Amino acid sequence: MEHSGITYLVKDLEKARQFYEGLLGFEPGPAYEPTHWQSYQTPSGAYFAVGEAPGSFESAAFGVDDVEALWERVKDSDQVVEPLNHTPWGTYRFVIRDPDGHLVTFMQK
Repeated sequence: MEHSGITYLVKDLEKARQFYEGLLGFEPGPAYEPTHWQSYQTPSGAYFAVGEAPGSFESAAFGVDDVEALWERVKDSDQVVEPLNHTPWGTYRFVIRDPDGHLVTFMQK
């Protein structure tokens, strides 16, 4: 089974767009109006979306081809929870927090 997508519930869709497009550099896909959803596809092909709604979702992880390049982009932001590191289970990863507090892990095997 492969991961195909995930949706985060966010309080402010515009703030989420600034985070995913501005800080992380993800290209936006279709936006779904009037339901206030924005879709994205990561460079590795995983799909995810952010939708403006009450509630929360805690975390997700995305595999990327060049974790160091993405780390260089975000390392000086105040969103870093865990800096780039090698894990005992064989991944090279970092963890950040989005504007709604969701933990987002980016890793490379």
